[in-house]
Amino acid sequence: MKAFRPFSAVSLAVLALALGSAGLARAEKEGEPLPSSAPAQPYELAAWCYGAMSEYLDVYDRVKPDLRDIDKLFGSSVKNEKEPYASDISAARDELKVLADAVEGAEKASAQVISPRGAQAVKMGRAIWTPAEEKTRRELARAWLSWALPDRCDANAHELAAKSALLGKVLKYNTTSATDAAPPAPGAPTTGQP
Repeated sequence: MKAFRPFSAVSLAVLALALGSAGLARAEKEGEPLPSSAPAQPYELAAWCYGAMSEYLDVYDRVKPDLRDIDKLFGSSVKNEKEPYASDISAARDELKVLADAVEGAEKASAQVISPRGAQAVKMGRAIWTPAEEKTRRELARAWLSWALPDRCDANAHELAAKSALLGKVLKYNTTSATDAAPPAPGAPTTGQP
């Protein structure tokens, strides 16, 4: 019978490294995760993401001078002194429009009024910035630099917009009159002809 040989420190380190890098690779594939407080339902999630992104843009306006100072401190030059991170802001505004369109599309396609739930989710999304906003402006700038919209937000917005467009067509079809919905059958009498 062979004697039990405990793992060496090197073996344990290699195992830990392998497990850690596997988790890192999985996290990179999944992208920025949703916080546990984010809504699970597609409409509410899109509204939550809209709130988080809109507050991100509002925070930017408050921390521009700090962003310039941080960039200078770390030796990276801000390419556009007047508008630092202009390309990031442009992309954020584009994403905000995608989110807004998804939310509005879902509201239009819903047979019930859902906008109060959306408004609550927007508030929840904006509130994720509250802890950072209670700190100094410099700390808020650092939080702004490290924040990213969870990847699920974009995918969810596109899925919600597609489903809402389809549902909207169904609702419109069901509300049109029978004469508007389909042409008369061939050989069927029509009104207004002799």
